Amino acid sequence: MSKETETILKIISDEFAELPLKISPLIDKGFVNKVFLVETEIFKFIFRTNDLNSFDEYEKERWAANRAIRKNIPTPQILKTGIYENQAFSIQKYVEGIEGRDFSGDKKIIWKKLGEYAKQIHTIKIGGFGLKLRDMTEGGSKSSWLKYLDYNIESLTDDDELLKLGVLTRKKSKIIRNIFENLKLSSFEFGLNHGDLSLKNTIVDNAGMIHLLDWGSAEASIVPHHDLIQLLKVNMQENDPDDSEIKAFLEGYGILRDEYEKMLPDLKSLSILRAFDKLRWAIDWKIPALKDYVSQAKETVEKYL
Repeated sequence: MSKETETILKIISDEFAELPLKISPLIDKGFVNKVFLVETEIFKFIFRTNDLNSFDEYEKERWAANRAIRKNIPTPQILKTGIYENQAFSIQKYVEGIEGRDFSGDKKIIWKKLGEYAKQIHTIKIGGFGLKLRDMTEGGSKSSWLKYLDYNIESLTDDDELLKLGVLTRKKSKIIRNIFENLKLSSFEFGLNHGDLSLKNTIVDNAGMIHLLDWGSAEASIVPHHDLIQLLKVNMQENDPDDSEIKAFLEGYGILRDEYEKMLPDLKSLSILRAFDKLRWAIDWKIPALKDYVSQAKETVEKYL
């Protein structure tokens, strides 16, 4: 019996007074986490585990998911987070159904529903700005946002590492400094963002209800811009408002075409800002996949500048 299996047996038995009858690893359901489907005589759970550093993320996911549920957004309830023998774990309800990517019907139905969900998620109040739970609840959204923006403006120096990496030229650096400075003039609203609205993070159950999964990328940020930036980057083509999936999402959200087009300049500026900030984080933390962050930053500059 593996270490993970022993841990799952112990925790599920203690927390739910149910003996697991079957424990199945789920492949490709987590790049870092170890993920298992746990079946008892009555219930099914998703059990995730990782090192201690993941505990804060699991707590953030539970916080965000619980608030989404209060907004009547179908999302799996996270039943328990904790630490056992120096391993963080998270237990959530299992949802029976078909993943959105495998849905045989019109996928625009899912995109429209995601737009409806996003609008509700964005009304969830937060008290800060950032990716971690403490960022969401502390510091003040506007003040934290301006601090984040000023850091990225002040980093655009003559000896900037982004110049050395070929992401920027000195001329482009000055242009982008002006772009970031102009963001201070925009009057943004702040709220909770899911951070990864996509077909892979949906389940369509037997009744046709669409469930939104995976709150690991949830973030306190600008709404609706933050979720739109991520959604457009990962799922859709060239920010084209005539794209059928974009149209379905915007319709569900209630954003008119002319409203969307007015948002595009800020969306482009914020995309550059986010790509640069992620790259600077990767440099500071010596992330092994640095070249991926460099490539993303270069592509963003080429696309939007």
